[in-house]
Amino acid sequence: MFEVRRLRLLRELAAHGTVAAAAEACALTPSAVSQQLALLEREARTQLFVRDGRRLLLTEAAKVLVAHTEIILAQLERARADVSALDHRVQGTVRLAAFPSAASGVAAPAIAACRAYHPDLNIALSEEEPAQSLVDLRMRRVDIALVYEYNLLPRLPQSGVELQAVLQEPLLLALPSRHPRADADGPLTLEALRDEHWIAPRRDHSLRTVLERACATAGFTPRLDYISDDYTVVLAFVQSGLGVSLVPPLLVEQLAADVTLRPVENFALTRTVSIATRAGSGADPAVNALVLALRRAARQG
Repeated sequence: MFEVRRLRLLRELAAHGTVAAAAEACALTPSAVSQQLALLEREARTQLFVRDGRRLLLTEAAKVLVAHTEIILAQLERARADVSALDHRVQGTVRLAAFPSAASGVAAPAIAACRAYHPDLNIALSEEEPAQSLVDLRMRRVDIALVYEYNLLPRLPQSGVELQAVLQEPLLLALPSRHPRADADGPLTLEALRDEHWIAPRRDHSLRTVLERACATAGFTPRLDYISDDYTVVLAFVQSGLGVSLVPPLLVEQLAADVTLRPVENFALTRTVSIATRAGSGADPAVNALVLALRRAARQG
């Protein structure tokens, strides 16, 4: 008999590659994870790991067990959802994780709609970036996550997770309203801004990587003189004429910054916003109610 908690740890080890990374994702110490994985190996009655320095490499038996773990955990989620669906009432608490711009632009109206239509449903919101929110989703610390992906970067890990794309937006160039090219119609090439100071976020590594890769394809390295964790600061710097940036429209619309937005010519740079749920949990009335509200809010936004 396998202990479900240990199966989850095995899945996180497979997803993150090292005991230390899996331990951090699971909010445990590396020694605690190692102990639980050793117990799982005894339960399996076969070798699951091969030590390679500080890394634990999964054997073929472990990979087979990970594949079955995904099925087992999804089936458990379906069982919970089906039991909840028997009541037909939308009630209880749903834990939602969202990145900041989606928290204000999509989550806020969705939560307001749920409060109006489902007064017995409580929604607890936490702000998290996609990588962490997906870990928390798989570990059952949250029930739904709003996440994003950029088309120039690898897809988000989807083990144990179902993604529903609800919004795709082009990345736009943000220029000071007094910039010489601000009055031009139509898109701008990245090459036209190669000598500019570029303002990029520190925390959103994905967007900064997209900027660097796109500029590299255009034949130059962007000069990142000003970097901030706060998009309000990023856009304030643009507005003040201190540089240009690459931003999602959802962000600029919410902050109402006085900047000029231009499409990027010759590049399809997009950000896709998706609703992530645990595989098998969609039939839960409370989860489904919030998912529907999030989808409506994304369409109306």
